[in-house]
Amino acid sequence: ILGVLFLSSCTTSKPLFQADNFITPGDVAYQSFIKNVEPVIKPGDKITLSIWGHESLSVGSVNSSFSSNAATGKWLVISGAGEANLPQLGRLKLAGMTVTEVNYLLQKEYGKTLKNPVINIKILNHFVTVLGEVNQPGKYLLDSDQLTLIELIGLSSGLSQYAKNDEIEVIRVIDNEAQKLRVNLRHLTDLTAKNIVMQPGDIVYVS
Repeated sequence: ILGVLFLSSCTTSKPLFQADNFITPGDVAYQSFIKNVEPVIKPGDKITLSIWGHESLSVGSVNSSFSSNAATGKWLVISGAGEANLPQLGRLKLAGMTVTEVNYLLQKEYGKTLKNPVINIKILNHFVTVLGEVNQPGKYLLDSDQLTLIELIGLSSGLSQYAKNDEIEVIRVIDNEAQKLRVNLRHLTDLTAKNIVMQPGDIVYVS
């Protein structure tokens, strides 16, 4: 009787995000995973502004010793209306634009008073999350234009000895709905066809 009670009380751990509805190459959402799309700025984002040679107009400049991150407080916040209150320019709508587009826009606007300004915008709060069987799970900042799935696994110190390298799941919210894509790193074709460029808010789960 004791043995039966003991066995019945034992439970096995269950994996996170259980679902069988993975994205397949025939699905419309599949292109959203494999296509390289530069993230856009959205309300609530924290950005820094660097104008080369004009520290008084810069906020959290990456060109100086006072370069900042999200912890230092030297940044601008995109308002709920999608605007940033920029030095000299005032409020300007930036939400919905990529960093490249914003850089071109600000070069044009600041170019009205500055000669050939060199502009550098950086987003401080775009993260991806890595969970499961990696050696260092956690949140990782998207601080480069392109961070691929393989590079992200490298940042998390690689797969653990218990990882199923044929069951790596990338979860992404597309049109307000969570979608999942499974990557099999045992297949060389997945390394090239599905070496996904990570997007803000992505979750990578290694079974």
